[in-house]
Parts: sequence; C-alpha cells; structure tokens
Amino acid sequence: MAYTEPDYLKWLIESRQPVVVVDLRTAQEFEAGHLPGAISVPMTELDRRFGEIPTSPMVVLYCRCSVEEAATAYAFLETRGYLNHVVLQDGLDGWLRRRFPVVK
Repeated sequence: MAYTEPDYLKWLIESRQPVVVVDLRTAQEFEAGHLPGAISVPMTELDRRFGEIPTSPMVVLYCRCSVEEAATAYAFLETRGYLNHVVLQDGLDGWLRRRFPVVK
C-alpha cells in the first residue's frame, strides 16, 4: 500500500495541482467536516460507487479508520485497475493534528 504525507497533500491542494481526494467516511461524517475539495464515497458504498473515482490524476483516500480498513479500500481499487491511488498517512486525525483546514 502506498501512502502520502498530509503536508504533501496540503501543498497539492493549495497549489491547485491535479489530485482527487476521496473521503471514505459516512455521509454524515463528511458533512460534519472534510478535506478541501474532497468527494464522499463511503467505505460501505465503495463496491458500487468506485466508478465515480477517476483513474487519473492521483487519488488520495482517507478516513478516520484503522489501517486495515484503508488497506481494504486501497486493495479494492487496485483489483479494479487503479494504479494512481495512495492513502493519506495518519488519515483525518493526522490532518487535524496539524491544524490543516477542513470544509463544513
């Protein structure tokens, strides 16, 4: 499984680089606050909604879940031919610890 650091993702977002950020939490959690520009594809809906996730540019998956859950989502996309995806190191909690912005 490949990871990206929160600092790098923040730089990508702020410099308007091509990146797709996918929030794997529930719709309610997403509405309560999410990373700037993120789209909501809850883990429980990934199997039927993965087509909404583009195959390029880089896709960053995040949640407030265990490493195993993130690994499951990563592996699921990999089996469907995605080669452009990574998991946000430390997930949402790591983003929040750095006091990076969230959208509500």
